[in-house]
This record gives sequence, C-alpha cells and structure tokens, in this order.
Amino acid sequence: MTIAVDLVLATRPNASTGIERYAINLFEALRRIAPEAIAFVDSRAAVPTGPGVVRVPGGFRGWLTLPLTRAWREARIKAVVCPAFPPSPLVLATRKPVVRIIHDDFPWTRGQAMNLRGRALFRHAEASMAPFYAQVLAPTVLMADGLATILRRPVGVIGNAPGIDLALAPAPARTAPGVIAVGTVEPRKNYDAVLALADSLASGGAPWPVRVVGRKGWGDIAESWESQVAARAGRLEWHGHASDAALLALYQSATCFVSMSLAEGFNMPLVEAGSLGLPVVCSDIAIHRQVAPPWAKFVPLTIAPADLARAVEEAASHPPDDAAVATYRHAFSWDGIAQSLLARLAGAAA
Repeated sequence: MTIAVDLVLATRPNASTGIERYAINLFEALRRIAPEAIAFVDSRAAVPTGPGVVRVPGGFRGWLTLPLTRAWREARIKAVVCPAFPPSPLVLATRKPVVRIIHDDFPWTRGQAMNLRGRALFRHAEASMAPFYAQVLAPTVLMADGLATILRRPVGVIGNAPGIDLALAPAPARTAPGVIAVGTVEPRKNYDAVLALADSLASGGAPWPVRVVGRKGWGDIAESWESQVAARAGRLEWHGHASDAALLALYQSATCFVSMSLAEGFNMPLVEAGSLGLPVVCSDIAIHRQVAPPWAKFVPLTIAPADLARAVEEAASHPPDDAAVATYRHAFSWDGIAQSLLARLAGAAA
C-alpha cells in the first residue's frame, strides 16, 4: 500500500505559482523518507522525475478522470494527498482517504477577484467536498484558524518552506540598487503599489529598476499589465514565468525584496528572499507578521509611494548579518513538513 500525491494539475505546463512549487517540493521530500510514495503528474511535465513519478493524461480532463486510468487502478493506494488543487470528485468516489492541503482562505474572503473557473474549483467545489476529506491542513496557524471557521471542520497546521532549492543560488551580486517583487500578476498581490514604487524610486537620481517575476494572472491589473510595463521602460522589468535558476539569480542581484500583498496564505517568495539574506519591505498584514524575517520593515497598505520608496532605500542600506539569516533559514524545512505529514497519516490509520 502506498501514498499517492495528486500533482496532475500542479505539473501542467507553464503552471508554477507558489502552490505548484509547494506540491512538487513536498513530494520530493516525502519520497526521500517514504520511498513507496508515488506522484501522478501531467504526462507533459518536466518535473518531478525519477522514482515514484507516474505520468498520466494531463490538464483538467486528466485531473477529472485520474481514477479511471490504468496507472491508478494498478497502484495499491492507501491514501491520497492533494497539496495543490482539490481532488477530482471521482477520487472521492473511490473512498480512499484524502488529505487536502489548502493554502489560503482567499477564494472565500476575496473570491470576487478570481476568474470563473477559479471560483468554481477553489470555492464551490472545494466547499462541497471538504466535509468528505479525511484531513484538511493549512501552511500556517492563521490560515488554519480562518479555514476552520469557513469550512466548519478541524484544520491542522502542516507548515511551508521555500519553493526552490536555495543551495543552487549563485553568489550574491548586489553591485547596484534594484528591487525584486515575486508573484502572479493579480489583484491580491497589490501590484498597483509596486508600479507606483517604480515611479517614485526613479524620481530622483539614477533609477532603481523594479523587477517583477510572475506569470500574468487575472483582474484589471493583468489586463493592463503589458502597457504598464511598457510605460515604465528602464524603471520596471517583467520577467514573467522565470526558471528557478533565473529567479535565484534575480534574488541574488537585488538589494531589496518588496511585497505589498493585500492578503496571503504564506508568501513563499518573501521567505525565499529572507532565507537568501535580502532586506525585506512588506505590507503590515497578519501573515507577514508571522513569516517575515526579523529584519523586515513593515509598512501600511495605505503608505504613499514616496514613503514606500524611502522605506525601500532605508531597508536596502541595512542588510541582515549572516547569523540572523542562518537562524531564519533553519526555521523552514521540507523534510520536517514531510515527516509531519507522514505522522498525521499514520495517526489517522491507527
């Protein structure tokens, strides 16, 4: 009997937001300590590879029909872990215990900003299936408490960690001022503040380039994004869906990380930046107070662009020391998350 991890939607081409990175990294850690674990992935996926990876038809049709595949039927599945997307209703019909990791209460609290498919999958379908999950887990205490109220059932805390292998980062090359912001271009990330920051940082002296990494998502900000970038040539760069190597290089060349999100379930890029020793300026929201490094500078969502620019300049001039970075980095571990998951599965079986 084995643990199956549903990565069908998490590994579809050009899908690499925080939850997809979370799901893939969790499986990588899980199979290190539980070699019998398998992951069902989109047949077109580039990662993960190696032991335990089972390729099946991908996309939303492949996700829906996963239990009908020969690969599913031949696997002796003890439990199913869904760390990125809800399970197919057909998975629930197999009566296999489902452990669902939900990263954010956003679909319920700010779901009007999502597209129709996102609302249907992450809000309506999720809510209707949640009573039938064997366990529901969240990455932080804040999200677990919020989801427990919304779903009216217990929600455990499983943790989170950087989505890329920080050991592969090149040496820092912070020879010139520059800001990095990472995340899907959508309303919750508050990129309007980042655009205003790019204008303000460029208002005096040599401009500080603001580099945005993340695929274009939804909402008004996404619809006007290309024109916004074009209007700020030389001040704003958009790197789209960057590879891990490209993202690490951008982190290591930046002198400050900025996140002005309105809400987050965890904010993996913020933790990645902090773990690499970047000064951090972030919005003063509850989740950032839980996960940001101790040297982070918190600013109100209502901050004026000129004041935000000054906060960034000040933060960049005071990078953290190596000891503080090492302590912060140690607090987030994929192996620890995988071990916690296995313990929960064992406890449920007992």
